[in-house]
Amino acid sequence: MAYDGTVLKAVIHELNEKLNTGRIDKIYQPEKDEITLSIRCKGEKYKLLLSASSNNPRVYLTNIDKNNPQTPPTFCMLLRKHLESARIINFEQYKMDRVLKMNVISKNELGDEITKSLIVEIMGKYSNIILIDNSNNKIYDSIKRVNSQMSRVREILPGLQYDIESISDKEDPLIETQENFINILKNSEQNKSLKNFIMNTYTGISPNISREISYRASIESDRPLNSLTNEEIHSLSKAFLDFTKSLNNNEYKANFVMENDKIISFSALDLLMYPENEKTYFKSISSLLDEYYSKKDNDQRMKDKSSNIKKVVKNNLDKNIKKLEKQNEELNEATNREKYKIYADLISANLYKIEKGQKSIEVENFYDNMNLIKVPLDERFSGSENANRYYKKYSKLKHAAKRLELEIEKSKSNIDYLETVLLNIEFSDEVSDIEEIKEELKETGFIKKTKSKTKNKKKESKFLEFKSIDGYKIYVGKNNKQNEELTLKIASKEDMWFHVKGGAGSHVIIKNNGEELSEEAINECATLAAYYSSFKNSNNVEIDYTTRKNIKRHPSKVPGLVIYVDFSTINVSNIFNNIKNIKKDA
Repeated sequence: MAYDGTVLKAVIHELNEKLNTGRIDKIYQPEKDEITLSIRCKGEKYKLLLSASSNNPRVYLTNIDKNNPQTPPTFCMLLRKHLESARIINFEQYKMDRVLKMNVISKNELGDEITKSLIVEIMGKYSNIILIDNSNNKIYDSIKRVNSQMSRVREILPGLQYDIESISDKEDPLIETQENFINILKNSEQNKSLKNFIMNTYTGISPNISREISYRASIESDRPLNSLTNEEIHSLSKAFLDFTKSLNNNEYKANFVMENDKIISFSALDLLMYPENEKTYFKSISSLLDEYYSKKDNDQRMKDKSSNIKKVVKNNLDKNIKKLEKQNEELNEATNREKYKIYADLISANLYKIEKGQKSIEVENFYDNMNLIKVPLDERFSGSENANRYYKKYSKLKHAAKRLELEIEKSKSNIDYLETVLLNIEFSDEVSDIEEIKEELKETGFIKKTKSKTKNKKKESKFLEFKSIDGYKIYVGKNNKQNEELTLKIASKEDMWFHVKGGAGSHVIIKNNGEELSEEAINECATLAAYYSSFKNSNNVEIDYTTRKNIKRHPSKVPGLVIYVDFSTINVSNIFNNIKNIKKDA
């Protein structure tokens, strides 16, 4: 999957159709390697995204709004000086390579018209955005300056000549002939694979497109050139030229290829090597790219934000687990405290036998049928002092037992809560979900609160919403605050509540208000409770359910934790198959 030359050609075709003669209204630089141009054309407003990101370089029309820095970066100011109010002439592509050239007419200080070009080179970590003067090909500046230490081959600095020819020495596939294709193939390294031959010989062709051309020729893409028959070579050349003909005729069919709800490929052209039922088509290449990269950008931001939160939660979880182990050990000792009172009583009864410096004494235990018992002594103290020390230890452990029982309950609640938070992070699909979890952790004290100069308006919680087969609304909490609000505030006392048994999971409420639920509706709610739980991948999951009136807030007051009585239990299997049949409420 790649933003290759075929995708860029489709983008340029779209830009020439929509933005030709348009005027550049505003220019922004939301990221260090990204430019957004606001363009007016024929009464319409468009937003053109130009990115020289090392990970995701790209160009397309976007509908996504981004926050811009209060102080524009230097390159942004330069573009505003040269390009604001400029009229777009056209968009060009170099040899179907991943190089876009936007030609514009702007005016200088004297009011004379000057032709300039904004060039976007989509080349992985070498991607760049460069402004040049078309009259002499001199570089005004670039979003990434490249000096001789960074590249011996091609410097990109203000005042230097822009050289497009040095970018690639490959062939342009759009002007290829059958005779020349066959001639190049026969004179190429013969042990090279068919896929690598097409990719290495022609500009702008990705591995996916190379495989597609081979597929159309009914030849395996990994076949070496020297294994091809003359008939196969002619078949390959025809498939290649048919493909480039579609590009020259701008016959685009922008589409995703999906597998198990995951995008495995996207293309500007119809890829015949994939089944039709795996494809999702778009009205334009920009709408496809906008959806794909906005999701990818969101996923990356989710990953960045959630990784820090996960680290905090896991550290706190480990601390509470270790604390609970220690508390249980201390409680075990406190539970067995009676032996220290027995030691003290036996020492007190045998003081006349004890001399300072003794490490132990063997006496008759009147609490155990006068059987002999060995009592440990601290040689530094006298008999009465040893007795007093055992009495104090007994008294201390007696009080500690009550304290430890409360602390153990608190540690268990914290562990349950933190395990649920980890699960909530896993099920989050928007940056706002992670932000909400972060705020929740601040309120519960697991993340230190920081003073903010600006007051951010909190977004309202948005539960996951579904509709049951009976037509009732089903709500699923996405974090502990939502779980608490959903169960203790939103649900009426006769609504039905579902939760995984003995594990972390979301609260599920069906708004049936005491009406009898069908078996199918109960199964739907139970499936949702199982899917949004820590037992999601289990074959058989137990789900408890009861009416809201049987639920109370947990004494620990930890968000999302509740206790419930008078419940039923249902087993859920085939979770992933069943979840597909539950309808989301629009």
